[in-house]
This record gives sequence, C-alpha cells and structure tokens, in this order.
Amino acid sequence: MLFKKEIILIGTFHFEQDREIMENKEGEIEEFVDYLSDFKPSKVALEWEKEQNDNLNKEYKISNGNYLIDEVQQVGFRLAKKLEHNRVYAVNWTGHLTQGEMTNLNNTIQRSYPGVLNSMRSMSENGPIINSNTNLIDSYRKLNDSDYVRELEEMYLSFVLVEDDMGERIGVNFLTKWAERELMIVMNIIETTADNSDERILLIIGSDHLWMLRKLFEGSGWDVINPFIEST
Repeated sequence: MLFKKEIILIGTFHFEQDREIMENKEGEIEEFVDYLSDFKPSKVALEWEKEQNDNLNKEYKISNGNYLIDEVQQVGFRLAKKLEHNRVYAVNWTGHLTQGEMTNLNNTIQRSYPGVLNSMRSMSENGPIINSNTNLIDSYRKLNDSDYVRELEEMYLSFVLVEDDMGERIGVNFLTKWAERELMIVMNIIETTADNSDERILLIIGSDHLWMLRKLFEGSGWDVINPFIEST
C-alpha cells in the first residue's frame, strides 16, 4: 500500500517586525488560524531550531492563550491547539551561514552588482507587507503567490555570479549553504513522519524558503499544497 505524504507550505511574515500592527490583529489571526485548520494537518511544523524542540513544546503546553508576538506562537501554537494536537514540531536548522558572510555578500552587491541590487530593492519595496488596512489572510495570499515566489527564486539565483574583490565566489558559497539549510529542514520534517501512515504536515516558515523547499519536497515525491490557491 502506498501512503500519501503531503506538505502544506505557509510562507510567513515575521510578526515581531510589525509588532504594533500585529498587536491589533488578534481577530484576524484567529480568522487565519480557522482558515488553516480546515486543511486538517496531521502535524504542525515550525521554524524553530530542532535542538530546542523540547523547550518549544514546554512553551506550547503551558501557553494558555497567552502568546508572544511571533508567528510561531500566534499562528503555530494557536493552530495546533485548535486541532487538539498534543505537540508541535521544531524543524529548523540555522546551518553554517554567518552574519559576516551575508553582510559581505550584501556589501559586494551594493558596490559592484547594480542589476542584482535593483532586483533586491524592487522585491523589498514592492513585496507583500502587513498593514492595518489589509486583512491578514490577504497579506498571506500575496506572500505565497506563485509569481512572487518565482521572482524570489530569480533574485536568489542571480547571486550565483557575485564575486568579491578577491575573485571569491561568495554568491555560490551563500547559495550552497542556503541549500544545505533547506535540505536539513526537509530531512527534519521527513524524520517526523511514519512510513506506514498518511501524513499532511503544515509548515510555517519564512517566505524566502518557499522556492527551494517546494522543489525539494516535490522531488522527494511529496504533494505540495499552497492553501491559498488549492481547496482541501
């Protein structure tokens, strides 16, 4: 018997960056959680270091409606509680990419790669945002739109040509470490599944991860669900 493996990918905003707005959106968060619950995931996976899984679940068990202003608790904890799951799953792996390497890449692009820089600025200035006048579900729908994700992919892959003043291929180095992180996240999720049962796992993760994770899960034989364009 062939068992079905499904992953519901939710590219997310980081709520702490819009704290004042999010503090006034509790009703919209609850509406969003109700929307996601209709997809009936068997597990809720979160962008939290796997090594801290036990601590995350301690927080989950004692959280009684008192959630921090972050997407892990506001969406992930609320959803798992609504579905009466006895635990959540920390599946992140930060990896070997350092802040110094990212700063060097960014500085080099600003200094020597105007085409890449313009693409980055366009994504930042014109990309989906959280604001007071837009319902949270609509903001997520735009963030997870396939055209926007494709533009993100093109921007990231443009880094492959970036070299620093010494000729070091820092763009390739960045993408190599980025891919390693994504592969580890996929492995962490697969390790939560049982071989002899159907699975429908919902993953809440920063939207920049969507383009590569989708490809990796599809290549691994999983059905990838975008909950903003597909029905349950």
